[in-house]
Amino acid sequence: MNFLGWVDHDPRQEDAILRALGAAKGHDARDELGLGAIRDSFADLFFPGISTIQQRVRYFLFVQWCCEIAASQGEADRVLARLRESEETLIHSLEHLGEGHGVIGILSKEDLKRTPSEIYWNGLLVLGMRRTRGNRRRWARQAAASRSSGRTDSLGEDAAKTSVDLGFDPERPQAPKGFPGVELDFALNVAEADFLRSRLVNGCVDPAGRGHEYNLFGTFARYRHKTDAQALWDHPRISGLKAEARDMVMLGAAFARIMYGAAILYNVCVARLMPSNESTERLRSAHATAFIGRAEALNPADVTLLDRRIPDLQALGAITRHGINDRAIAFVRRWTQLCGEPLKLLHDPTASLLVSNREVYLKTSSGTSRIRSAKQRERWRGESGSQQMDFRWFVARSCLNDLATPADA
Repeated sequence: MNFLGWVDHDPRQEDAILRALGAAKGHDARDELGLGAIRDSFADLFFPGISTIQQRVRYFLFVQWCCEIAASQGEADRVLARLRESEETLIHSLEHLGEGHGVIGILSKEDLKRTPSEIYWNGLLVLGMRRTRGNRRRWARQAAASRSSGRTDSLGEDAAKTSVDLGFDPERPQAPKGFPGVELDFALNVAEADFLRSRLVNGCVDPAGRGHEYNLFGTFARYRHKTDAQALWDHPRISGLKAEARDMVMLGAAFARIMYGAAILYNVCVARLMPSNESTERLRSAHATAFIGRAEALNPADVTLLDRRIPDLQALGAITRHGINDRAIAFVRRWTQLCGEPLKLLHDPTASLLVSNREVYLKTSSGTSRIRSAKQRERWRGESGSQQMDFRWFVARSCLNDLATPADA
């Protein structure tokens, strides 16, 4: 059984772990070549507070409201139990929407393993909605202590009413009457949309505010229409970004497009090691064709841009607190140099060796290297990690589309 734990005394360390867990979930997390720290650094700067498993922006409010209800209970264990009860009720209040609308737990119901509060917990901190650092148990203890202190203070001579700190922003919009036990959906009213828009616009992964200039919500959220843009750099308001943000987006786009080729070549390398038969021949041909198409589409300007700005990548990790090590940078640099002649790379042993050695370095110690292990290749489904990085764009797009059309606008 795999698990992750920590000593419950360092809330900042807990926040870092929670952020990493959120970033490590979802389809965008498949990382055969160890580029996830760079990918997540771009994503955290562009769309702070958002992770790959979040789909609907109103959940930020749902979770805060559930936490406030739970905080009215007794000791910390009872607070957490009530939070769980409220979140289970929330599932039933949303299930009329059906599958495919982003309802968390619509199939698992009371057997849900990851609740909305767990999924949105770090984002609530990044957006300034949660003010208590650390995990949910730490929050429950502090809320219970604050409530107990408030009751004690009220017994003083002046019997003055004290304010109980629930650990969340008290200026949030009011919950619907009867929440969470009433029929709900994801449509925002104007007050909710304005509140969430302001939080997203001001969000920053760095508590000191470094990197806030790369937050794209400020410009994108002013576009009050839904968008079906397939990449963040195709957003209708991309030209409205300030120069530093636009330059960072162009760097991210170049990185995504160039490293996409390395991911496809990795699949080619694994396919070449499979026993030869009709099925694997088709697989090799499919990956090879995909690589050639990618190589033909590669813009030399992207190669020039990334090659010039590779030193900037580690600076991103310093802002977002993702460890981007020298080996990852060296791999990106060497692959980018080889992409000066991309059409030669499919049959260039240097390129195949570079990609294969990178995977072997990352996975041999855990026994999961497909390049080294025939057993791992037997478990391979024919494709892995060969989607172009989107920097959580599809989640951010869903949030922006929810914000674009308030129900009572």
